[in-house]
Amino acid sequence: MLQGIGFWESFGSIFPASVVIINKAGEIMYANNVFKNLAVLSHTNLFQAIDNNCLVNLNKIILLCEKEKKVLSNTLKIKASGEKILYFTYYLFFLRDGFFSFIFIDTTKTNNELIMLNDIINTVPDPILVKDEQHRFLYVNQAFADSLGQPISYVVGKNDADFFPKNESEIYCRIDRKTFKSEKTTINEEKFTSVQGTRDISTKKSVFRTLAGSKILVGIIRDVTEINAARECLKKHAKELKRQVDTRTKQLEKKRNDLEMAVEKLKNLNSDLDCFAHICCHELREPLRTISSFSKLVLDEYSAGRNNNIDDFLKIIHEGAAKMDKLIKAILEYSTNGLCTSSMSLFSTNELLSEVLIMLDHYIQEKSVIINFDDMPVIYADRMQILQLFQNLINNSIKFSAYKEPPVINIHAIQKNNFVEFQIQDNGVGIAKRYHKEIFLPFKRFHSRSEGSMHGIGLSLCKKIVENHGGSINMSSKENIGTIFRFLLPTQAIV
Repeated sequence: MLQGIGFWESFGSIFPASVVIINKAGEIMYANNVFKNLAVLSHTNLFQAIDNNCLVNLNKIILLCEKEKKVLSNTLKIKASGEKILYFTYYLFFLRDGFFSFIFIDTTKTNNELIMLNDIINTVPDPILVKDEQHRFLYVNQAFADSLGQPISYVVGKNDADFFPKNESEIYCRIDRKTFKSEKTTINEEKFTSVQGTRDISTKKSVFRTLAGSKILVGIIRDVTEINAARECLKKHAKELKRQVDTRTKQLEKKRNDLEMAVEKLKNLNSDLDCFAHICCHELREPLRTISSFSKLVLDEYSAGRNNNIDDFLKIIHEGAAKMDKLIKAILEYSTNGLCTSSMSLFSTNELLSEVLIMLDHYIQEKSVIINFDDMPVIYADRMQILQLFQNLINNSIKFSAYKEPPVINIHAIQKNNFVEFQIQDNGVGIAKRYHKEIFLPFKRFHSRSEGSMHGIGLSLCKKIVENHGGSINMSSKENIGTIFRFLLPTQAIV
């Protein structure tokens, strides 16, 4: 009888866990009822029921226990009857003469739950890892091992520097240190070199404490390469869409402004038309009244047999008809000229002014007019209309020049972005301030008839020509001092 067996029998009979005594060959010398009922072994040798991998470790631990004479602990995987697998945490005691006592704690349920949890984690497509404070991998799931192209057993126990480029492993280590120190969950976006190449990843790392109080870091990795690519694509499309919307908005705004300008222009044209119709009727009635009155006088004289005054009356009738003809021509010119700019081109205003001066040479010589002008620029316009514009304005300055001193006309040009501002300045009789607002209306009189009344459409036509070229015209004048006309003309095509 094994010495001390009585103690173990007594102890085993009251101990709630399995108690077993074996010799070095693994033969069971004693087993309490808890072990017998749990394991239901069909053999009497413990070694035959233990998984081969576990048996190798067990033999090493038995030798170590015999040598050092101290209690050792580990885990065993035992095959019970009916191919049932049981897991035990054991405590090994060396007795003497090659005998050993085991106390087995059944961890089958707990171990099966851990296996099930591990199987679940290994089905997760996101890589999962567990590290200790030395940054060694304590655990990785299958997805993490697959991303490295290595088996799980090869990865466990190593660190980031064994698998990743130096710059990446240093970043991971820095983030891990920060997480261990703060013990707060960190979320970061990083680069990850896997068997698929460099990927964009989002990592969520948290720190937990084991029952022994040591820290472990659990990390979950999410591949966001496609998400980032889609996000960048969306940003690009959003930017392009915004550009298109902004462009379209500007186009619509321009069309709206153009429409508003067209409506305003139409209102002004309607207003001008009303004014023009009123002025035409008023101006034409005067020569008609003259013709009508003196025609009646001619008839009266003729009926009475008198013909002394008929020649004078007929002369007045002729002058009235001529005046009406002049007015009708002016109306026709105003209504048909300056309405379009179909022959646009680049040309020198130097040459154009020289041509205008030749056309007005008779009037210039007659009044001894002095005309000075700078070196004129090239402009983009309808040459015939601009010729008419300069001719009308210079002729106007000559016509209303002062008698007290020689007439002087100065012409200047000032560049203003894509336009040129022309200035035609004279030292003539000027125009009273009360007429300034009406200066560009057709058939307005600003001087006495003895001075040659302005009942034509010259300045009105000038305004229309300038505005049809996208420019503007204005005037400043003082009586007996002179007048300055300023107008803008383009130097290039207006889009």
